[in-house]
Amino acid sequence: MVYHLLGLARRAGHVQSGDAAVRSAIARQKVFLLLIAADAAQRTKKTFDELSASAGLPLYSIGSKTELGTSIGKPHRSVVAITERNFAQGIVRAIERGGM
Repeated sequence: MVYHLLGLARRAGHVQSGDAAVRSAIARQKVFLLLIAADAAQRTKKTFDELSASAGLPLYSIGSKTELGTSIGKPHRSVVAITERNFAQGIVRAIERGGM
């Protein structure tokens, strides 16, 4: 369910992915949810943990870089930002229910 919602959000234009794009979206205060791959580098995890905390954003670790990327039509991604509130809420609900 989470990956399906990520794909829908991407097709609707509400996903930013990759380090630079996500940082830019956070700086512009356009992000409602951050997702990081469980197999992302420790440095990447630490960086986005700090960014999410300072911006007051929820951050969830899900799947692998390959799974995260594939769900949004990319080869692999370590970090993804959701830029629309309703998609973010739906994804959080799906994660909390365990519906990957």
